[in-house]
Amino acid sequence: MASRSYARGTTEFDRGLTFFDAIYAVAITLLIVDIKPPTAEHWTSWDAFAGSGVLDQLLAFTISFFVIANFWKVNHRLMGQVDALDGAVLNANIVAMFFIVVLPFTTASMSESTVDSQPLPVVVYAISIICASLAQHVIWVIAVRRGLTENSVAARRRSAFTFVVPAVFALSIPVAFLFGPDPARYTWLLLLLTGPVTSAIQKRMAERDGDGTADS
Repeated sequence: MASRSYARGTTEFDRGLTFFDAIYAVAITLLIVDIKPPTAEHWTSWDAFAGSGVLDQLLAFTISFFVIANFWKVNHRLMGQVDALDGAVLNANIVAMFFIVVLPFTTASMSESTVDSQPLPVVVYAISIICASLAQHVIWVIAVRRGLTENSVAARRRSAFTFVVPAVFALSIPVAFLFGPDPARYTWLLLLLTGPVTSAIQKRMAERDGDGTADS
């Protein structure tokens, strides 16, 4: 039996998008819930506040906030390009959202003061980011193969550049084991460079191909 599909504009299609958006919103909200407020004695001075470990938690929160927000942007753009949802695309989204909702847990583990000197929490966090990125790429592949979204040169170019983020986090894994968790976290700063660079490359490629569809 062929998989039932729900065309854009139908109630079922809108329910699917609403569910996806809600999952990303819940995941990004749960990040702040895991931050442990400093106790009274830690508010007596800046040094005491910094020594409470809350700054590490806030840093991890900030990183994951923008990571999840970027995942939502990617999903929002992709879902904006599909003409319909079917069982395969829905299942692929569910798998991607599994790795998204894991992020509050891995974020809290990475920022826990009792284990912040261990490489494994950072490695697990990086793996969860990689899995979420690859899962989102699979959504696009499935949608293309089932004829639910475009398979243009511009779309393939955007899809290829989605591997930049998992590549940076993959690099941090051996760094964590060889040099420690802090140097591994520093490698994530490469994203500040790769973002503008990949955007500039996509723009140049779009101008060369004459499609003018490079994404920011």
